[in-house]
Amino acid sequence: MPPSTRLKNILFIASFLTFNITVPTLNSKMTLIRVVVFTYRKSGLTLEEFKSYSEQHGHLLKRLASDVFPISHRRSYIAREEKGSDADATETTARNPTTPAKLFLGQQSDFDFDAYTELTFASQEAVQAYVAKTSQPDIAATIAADEEKFLDRPKTGIVFLGDVTEVNNA
Repeated sequence: MPPSTRLKNILFIASFLTFNITVPTLNSKMTLIRVVVFTYRKSGLTLEEFKSYSEQHGHLLKRLASDVFPISHRRSYIAREEKGSDADATETTARNPTTPAKLFLGQQSDFDFDAYTELTFASQEAVQAYVAKTSQPDIAATIAADEEKFLDRPKTGIVFLGDVTEVNNA
C-alpha cells in the first residue's frame, strides 16, 4: 500500500475512533491519543544499522512535520542476541534466523518485529493535522524513500491504543 494511502487510512480511522487517555495536569485533564507503530527491519540490515536508520528517521519526521509533530515519538527496540549461522532453528524464526529475541515468556514468532514506536498526540485533531501534513505528496515521497532504506514496509502495523493505566512504586 502506498504511504499516502496508508496515511489516509489512518486519518479516516482517526476521524471515527476516539480512545481517551486522561492524564492529570496542573490545571486540568488532557485527553491524549496514542498510536503504536510496529516496524520490521529490511532484510540484510544489522540490528545496529536498523537502529541508526530508525533514529535518523525519527528526526526526519520531526523536521518534516514541524509544528504538527506529536507530543512524543518514543521508539523501543526488541532486545536480540547475535547468534550467527550456528543458531538453533528451534530458537529462531525465518525472519530472524541469527538474531532471536531475548525472551522472558512467549515464542520467537511473537516478537518478529524489531521495534515499536509510540506516538502521543494532544487530540484527534492533532492526529489529523499530522496525517494531513505527512500525506502531502512531497513529504510522503520523502518519508517513503527514507523508509525504503531500512524498513520492510509492507509488514509495518499501526494501531490506536485504548485506555492506558499505570501502577507506580510511589
